[in-house]
Amino acid sequence: MDPFAGLKSNASELRRVEDTYDVYGVFCQPNSTEKTKNSDVLQLLVHGFSYTSQYWSPPVEEFRNYSYAAFSCAQGPYSSLAVDVLGAGLSSRPANSSDVQFPTASAILSQLARLLKTTNSILPGAQTFKTIIGVGHSAGSSLLTFGTIVDGHQSPFHGLILTSSLSKLNASSIPPVTASARDVDPLRWASLDPGYLSVGDHNIFYPTDPTSFSPRMVLLDDLIADVAAVSIFVQTGTEALTSGYTGPVAKIVGSADQIFCVGIGGCANVTGLTATEGALWPAAKSFEFLVVQGSGHDLNLDFFAAGTFNTFVRLVKQFSGL
Repeated sequence: MDPFAGLKSNASELRRVEDTYDVYGVFCQPNSTEKTKNSDVLQLLVHGFSYTSQYWSPPVEEFRNYSYAAFSCAQGPYSSLAVDVLGAGLSSRPANSSDVQFPTASAILSQLARLLKTTNSILPGAQTFKTIIGVGHSAGSSLLTFGTIVDGHQSPFHGLILTSSLSKLNASSIPPVTASARDVDPLRWASLDPGYLSVGDHNIFYPTDPTSFSPRMVLLDDLIADVAAVSIFVQTGTEALTSGYTGPVAKIVGSADQIFCVGIGGCANVTGLTATEGALWPAAKSFEFLVVQGSGHDLNLDFFAAGTFNTFVRLVKQFSGL
């Protein structure tokens, strides 16, 4: 696959893009009129590649709860805003996929977090929030990480929970699952720029053990799959030293993650991975590396989700100092 969708690199073709983008989000606020210390905390939830904000609250009726947004609203209780990243879902999708650059998508998240702390114009009728915790999944984790590289100690995020993302990826162990979205689903995306990609088969995002998840979730994934610009795909997994970020950080992966863990013994060497991943966050207030046994790349969507959700809520409470 040509990762740049046939676009050639030519310095004479570089251009400055000045545009205004709309960002779609789903806000969940606890059902309580009583103001508590939790009321000042907001989770900014950022989905991964081929997903939208629905990853955090999938439209499915099952005997289990797969909605982390609903879970944290009830159990924290903590508010959350799950957003569609630039080019995905109901957020702006420029006609030219090359206009969706990784740094731009990341900067939007940081700017959104700053506005949520200083003005209620983003969420009319809601308060401003003193503490913003960034919670990312896969590519969403990489976008949040890139933001801390740029922002350093001025990052608007009080803490980060980064899931399904490691600094090193054994690409040779991953089958080619991405393709131009218009080839994956011509009925939906025939008119899209070829630089918008999608995934036709989401099985790789689940454990290899079929008893670990509902087959209906995979079918739903394939049905509501979304797109992402090629730059989001190419730069996801590329992480550098985040020497300026001083907040607490946690990384969480599933032992059965076919993208990151299956090829390295199920990420069983927690001590080694803690050292390797933690070294990229030398100024962080704290760093924690956790492995969810049996879970896949989509931690929220298999039968181990309830335990993962409890871990998220514990970390939000810990990071916000409550």
